[in-house]
Amino acid sequence: MSCEDEHHNHGNGSGHNHGSGHGHSHVAPIPTNESQSLLSKIDLPHATALNLANPPDDLQKIFRSQEDKYQLKPIIKTDCDPQIIINIPFLNGSVKLFSLILRTNGDKYCPKTIKVWKNDKTIDFDNAHSKKPTYTITHPQVGVMLNDDEDVPDVLEDDGDFVEHYLPRHIFTGVQQLTLFIDDIYDDDEDESHLHYIELRGEFTELTKDPVITLYESAANPTDHKNLTASEATNYSLGN
Repeated sequence: MSCEDEHHNHGNGSGHNHGSGHGHSHVAPIPTNESQSLLSKIDLPHATALNLANPPDDLQKIFRSQEDKYQLKPIIKTDCDPQIIINIPFLNGSVKLFSLILRTNGDKYCPKTIKVWKNDKTIDFDNAHSKKPTYTITHPQVGVMLNDDEDVPDVLEDDGDFVEHYLPRHIFTGVQQLTLFIDDIYDDDEDESHLHYIELRGEFTELTKDPVITLYESAANPTDHKNLTASEATNYSLGN
């Protein structure tokens, strides 16, 4: 497995750590750029989450444009424990995913293990631990170092809070839905995980629904069939 599964701290151009902990060759991941954002290709009104403490409409607000990427609110929080399952459907198309960029809490509410599935709408808390994920990410303890709501500003411009996880492109092709499962956090004594921002980068190919039109001949036209002999063509004409 190549270092496409590494993660990169956007605030430090030289620093990156190994992603899922699997053995891999040390091949540098392919850089991405803002133009590869898939924000406009996500079916945001149909994005859902299990064990979400916020109102459901808050979820789509953390998929932000580049102009609003530094906003910290709303903070997506889990309800009864740190685990959360997020379902991200795409519009009418097929995606080749390059990377997942997260801005999370960087202290006691920071996610640690994130399991990822592609094109599986059946993931819930009954099978998330037993069903093999498409990919597993170890998120570093990097992010917003503010835990209490009253201390969190509306906007905080700090690129060092963002972590880009490079995904293996040969695996994440033909993606129509992505499911993220935050399994645990760094502080075992806490029962919440906090998210501020999610961005997906890749390529989008629209799926067309143009009908396939097949024309059938009710009667053959001799001029359209040059392999007919002259006598066959004459007999055909006389018969009509």
